[in-house]
Amino acid sequence: MEEDGGGEPQETTFSGTPNAAPAEAPAGAFDQPAVMMGPKSSLPKVMGILMMLYGGLFGLFSILALLTTGTTIEDYELIGIDVNAPFMWADALVNTGYLFVVAFAGYQVTQYKKSGVKLGLYAIGVDLLFALIGAVVFADMMGELAGDSAFGGVLGGIGAFMSVVCAAICGVLVALPVLASGDSMED
Repeated sequence: MEEDGGGEPQETTFSGTPNAAPAEAPAGAFDQPAVMMGPKSSLPKVMGILMMLYGGLFGLFSILALLTTGTTIEDYELIGIDVNAPFMWADALVNTGYLFVVAFAGYQVTQYKKSGVKLGLYAIGVDLLFALIGAVVFADMMGELAGDSAFGGVLGGIGAFMSVVCAAICGVLVALPVLASGDSMED
């Protein structure tokens, strides 16, 4: 018979209490609750898809509006209304760009990225800025059309107020994924 090491077999024995806390540990030091990670919220996916639909669909309509801006300016001038043509072109371009940025931001939100929410909020801010400038520009135009500058000022004020309200609602909707499920969003 062969021996497999040449020595006698040794016996190993452990003594003590399993999982015992050190003697100097304060009471309850090792009684931490287990942290369980649940599934990611589906709200960013839903809101991202809605942002992509809104940005894409209205972006296509905005392209049509951009193509007809020159005709619109000519129509205003034919009926005797003096318009700010460069602003109308700039506003049409900004609206088209803003909507496609919202669509891209929606894609990022569906990927659980907070940068998509930030980009969407920036786009809404730029659109609000142009809407407020447009309220002032078109208030003059409406006052000229009505023959009363006070009436144009009232319409401009209503337009500016509604622009702020709409931007606030859109901002809350875009920020909803971070507000409701910020822990599932990535930086």
